Amino acid sequence: MAQNELFTVIFISLLLVILPAPGLFGMFKKAGVEPWKAVIPFYNTWVMLEIAERPRHWFFWQFIPVVGWFITLGIIIEFVKPFGKFKFYQHALATLGGVFYLPYVGFNKKDKFHGPAVARIHKKSAAREWIDAGIFAIVAATLIRTFIFEAYTIPTGSMEKTLLVNDFLFVSKLSYGPRIPNTPLAVPFVHHTVPVLNS
Repeated sequence: MAQNELFTVIFISLLLVILPAPGLFGMFKKAGVEPWKAVIPFYNTWVMLEIAERPRHWFFWQFIPVVGWFITLGIIIEFVKPFGKFKFYQHALATLGGVFYLPYVGFNKKDKFHGPAVARIHKKSAAREWIDAGIFAIVAATLIRTFIFEAYTIPTGSMEKTLLVNDFLFVSKLSYGPRIPNTPLAVPFVHHTVPVLNS
């Protein structure tokens, strides 16, 4: 992994655990935990797991490059459940807009800490189960494509002696290493194209 890619991975990891700190400050206070623990990077996620009564080994999974980002987002989702946040949009706000949503939950008067027992008795709807399964499939496919193998299409005839144009091959990321994509936008489950635009 190149130095700039390593810096990007570390930077994003730190943002995921530092940016939610102001909101966690208020949420920890509501949960009866010393609020200063919210401002210590990574330790705050350990405390979140304790409050939500989730497995502590999730904490260590955060240190796997890139995969740890998704684990941290999962910890945030599990942490907001004891505050009565079970709807999809609430989980989306907590993960994608946590820097704004967590302070809202932490400092408004109407949101209370109900405890982890509330999360255990909550049942998801069938639609929510399908949505969660779809999100898991997209995340799993992205991680497999990034770290295990990726399909490529031969774009030109420069390799004509061994491979034909438009032949497919799979490249082992375990052998050649993961690479952060150069393109700013990718559509899951398609190969370097945008289906509607055919580009």
